[in-house]
Amino acid sequence: MVCQICGKKSGYYPLCAEHFQMRDQGLVIKCNDCGQWHLKAEGCSRCKHEERDQSEIMFERGLLERWGKRLFRIFKQGEEYAAKDYDLDRYDRVKAISGELHEFWKDLNNEVVYVPQRQLEQWSAELNDIALDGLHYSDDSYDIGRYSEFLGIADELREQVQSYSMDLEDIPEPQPTSTDVSFVKDREILPKILSMIDRAEKTILIASPWIWGITDIEQKLTQVKEERNVSIRILTRRAGDDPHHEETVRGFHKRRFVIETADHLHAKIVIVDDKELYIGSANLVAPSMNRNLEAGICTSDPRTVSQALVYFEEAFSAAFESRFIK
Repeated sequence: MVCQICGKKSGYYPLCAEHFQMRDQGLVIKCNDCGQWHLKAEGCSRCKHEERDQSEIMFERGLLERWGKRLFRIFKQGEEYAAKDYDLDRYDRVKAISGELHEFWKDLNNEVVYVPQRQLEQWSAELNDIALDGLHYSDDSYDIGRYSEFLGIADELREQVQSYSMDLEDIPEPQPTSTDVSFVKDREILPKILSMIDRAEKTILIASPWIWGITDIEQKLTQVKEERNVSIRILTRRAGDDPHHEETVRGFHKRRFVIETADHLHAKIVIVDDKELYIGSANLVAPSMNRNLEAGICTSDPRTVSQALVYFEEAFSAAFESRFIK
């Protein structure tokens, strides 16, 4: 889910960690008329703009700018390094979508932008088709990585539509913090992660510096992707001279998982459906699962999961942006 106020990933509830805390302070309240969360000092944005077409979704301009620039940057990389002419054709289609996004965010004087829901759905569907087509036919590792990134943006667009178009009655009221926390160690970690993945209905987020030799986890991730179309995003390190890690990451790309790399990554995290969290010492590699002494914590505490979710999103976005810093 995303925050109704700022559009950030927000965990189980429609408020991010920051605005959740502001709710506790009485600075964020729920509108008595329409039920949307809003900043108390600014009033309800939905009720302020009732004259707008209800099929339009309100965004902060910066969010659309981020999507547009990300797509354009990937297009520029693809234009320069694409392996085949048909890859270039796909990148040209992405450039066109980036241009359409630019038309919405180009006016710097407008902090709030309204986008027709059907336009968002169209962008998401087209990026998804481009990515799947490219992943199916491309054998170049860099092109495969770029197509994986298109899948990630398509998922973000779709999630925004789902969060803002769902019936307000279906959005749960924030509840008191859960105390559901458990300690796992050594050979308990693999079955715990597998059971979390098996319950996934929407999203799986994984941070692990190294990933290889974990056939059980690979098979379970592939199964939930194929059976329930679960969105899977993985933050890991670049392969370097580790052929096992490189082969695993390449296979994940081809399975339509979205991968990003961060050379200084040391965190080991699994988040399922924005409501279950594992955090611990174990890399997702065979020695950690089968031999090493490892320990971790599992929790479904909403605020803790939301904080971990924000951390993952920030690290994932920073890893993406770092690849374009000259």
